[in-house]
Amino acid sequence: MQNKKITIVTVCYNAASEIEKTIQSVVNQTYPEIEYIIVDGQSTDGTMDIVSKYRDKIAIVVSEPDRGIYDAMNKGIKIATGEWINFMNAGDVFCDNNVLECIFSQEYGENISFIYSDNWYVNNGKKEYAKHDHKKLSILHQSCIYKRSLHNIHGIYIVTPKIIVSDLLFFASIPQEEFYKVDIPISCNTIGGVSSAKWCIEQALCVKVVYRKMSFGNMLLHYISANLKRIFPFLRK
Repeated sequence: MQNKKITIVTVCYNAASEIEKTIQSVVNQTYPEIEYIIVDGQSTDGTMDIVSKYRDKIAIVVSEPDRGIYDAMNKGIKIATGEWINFMNAGDVFCDNNVLECIFSQEYGENISFIYSDNWYVNNGKKEYAKHDHKKLSILHQSCIYKRSLHNIHGIYIVTPKIIVSDLLFFASIPQEEFYKVDIPISCNTIGGVSSAKWCIEQALCVKVVYRKMSFGNMLLHYISANLKRIFPFLRK
C-alpha cells in the first residue's frame, strides 16, 4: 500500500492560537505522498499570517467565507486529488510524525475503504485514551483515513446550522465490511469545540439509535448519566 497519495485537509477559522501545531504535525509526517490543503473561513485574527509561513509546504490554501465547518470540509473534498483523505482540523495533531508511514506501510484488502483508530484527548493538560468501534458508530473524523471516492457513492457532508453530526451520518452509510481498525492511535485532540457541546452530543446519540448502534434504553441511560455529571462534577471521577 506504499505510495498511496493522501490528502490532508485542515479546516480553520480564527485559529491563530492553534493552527501552527496542526500545520507542523502535518508537514513533519515522514510519509512522502501527502497533499496538504488548508480551508480557512476568512480569519481576521492572524491565522493566515501563520499559514503563510508554511506556504511552500501546503499544496492549496483557500481563505473565503463559508457556511460552517461542513461547508469548509466539502470544499476540501472537492479540490482534493489524493486517493485517501483525512481531516486534521485546527488544534488537532497526529500522534507522532510516523503515523501515516506506519499505516500506509501495511497491506489492506481491496474491499477496505475506511481506516480508523482510537485517539488521545488532552483534557486540562492530562492525556486520556478514547477507544472507538465502527460497529457502535464510535468514530472520530480526525482519527480516520478513508477513500475519497466514498463521497461519490454516499454524498458529501450535510450543511445546515441545525446539524453538527454530518460526519457521523456519512460514516453510518458506509458498509461494515469496508472498515478496518489499525492498532495505533492516529490523532491527539483537545477537548472542546462545537462537537463537544451538549446539543451535539444529543444529536450523536439520536443518530446511533436511528442506525441501531445503540438501544433507546441505553441512549436514555447515557443521556441521564451525562446530565447528572454536569450537575454534580464529583460524579465525573
